[in-house]
Amino acid sequence: MVLESRMLAEAASVRLKSLLPGTSVVGWTRSWDVYQHRQQSVADVVILDNELTNGVPTPAKVAALVVETTGVVVLGSTTYGPAIQRLLDAGAHSYVLASDPSETLAAAVDSAFRSEPHRSAAVLQLLAGQEPPRVSELTRRELEVVGAYISGSGASVPETAARFGISVETVRTHISHARRKYSDGPTDPISKMELRRRMIRDGWIAG
Repeated sequence: MVLESRMLAEAASVRLKSLLPGTSVVGWTRSWDVYQHRQQSVADVVILDNELTNGVPTPAKVAALVVETTGVVVLGSTTYGPAIQRLLDAGAHSYVLASDPSETLAAAVDSAFRSEPHRSAAVLQLLAGQEPPRVSELTRRELEVVGAYISGSGASVPETAARFGISVETVRTHISHARRKYSDGPTDPISKMELRRRMIRDGWIAG
């Protein structure tokens, strides 16, 4: 489990073991970096907190897990349809609302273990009738770098460069590409806060 709250992780672990006999919950961390550099083998299923505040956008995390052929269940509080759809498009097997009963989480984990999608009635209702918005397409690297730059309290360009082990100019290039993709033209300059707002709107990062 990659969840912000230890209490939530412990409660989920107890309920999953009760609802899915034979299930083994092998660990919890609130750090995406710690999970990525773990020593254990690839997990069958990862429960991923959509509101995890460590800079990397959730769709990028989902995409990285899918490459490992890991089942992905995203747990979150957003009820914004396009943001949920963005997570599913990235490869998540399920999106579970934090307010859903534990039985819904168990069903989602069971489906993800079998590499099958799961949609609860609540999520289906949120997705129903949604006209797909025009969403600017960002590369995975742009998501990681720009997401770290604008997420949460935000980071400076040098701080972002140090985090990813890249040059300041490379960070500025990624930011410039993202701003250009979101700009409506030369008369529509995109500030850092406006870029953050538009990326939240499109479901690239959590608000």
